[in-house]
This record gives sequence, C-alpha cells and structure tokens, in this order.
Amino acid sequence: TPISTPYPPSMIKSAIYMTAGQFTGQAPMRGSFLLDAPLITPENADQFYFPDSPF
Repeated sequence: TPISTPYPPSMIKSAIYMTAGQFTGQAPMRGSFLLDAPLITPENADQFYFPDSPF
C-alpha cells in the first residue's frame, strides 16, 4: 500500500533537542522515542495536500 508520513519541523526540532541533550549531559537519552505523525494514504491524502506549502 502506498503510504507516507510527514516529518514537520516540530519533529525535527524534538530530535535536535534530544541529540543535543545527550551530548551536553543534560539528560540520558536512551531507548525508543515515539513522536506522533499521521499516516497518509491515498484515501486521506487530500486532507494533507497544501499547494502553497514550502515543504
């Protein structure tokens, strides 16, 4: 099934903060981290299509 998952800037921001925290010793970053993202399928793709979006 063709599907896609968007990766908005907010998810990238979380990953950068977690990586920086690991290397600066602010907090241990171990294990799995699940970030919520919608599953986009052919049936719901029109809800996520924004022709003027820069992404």
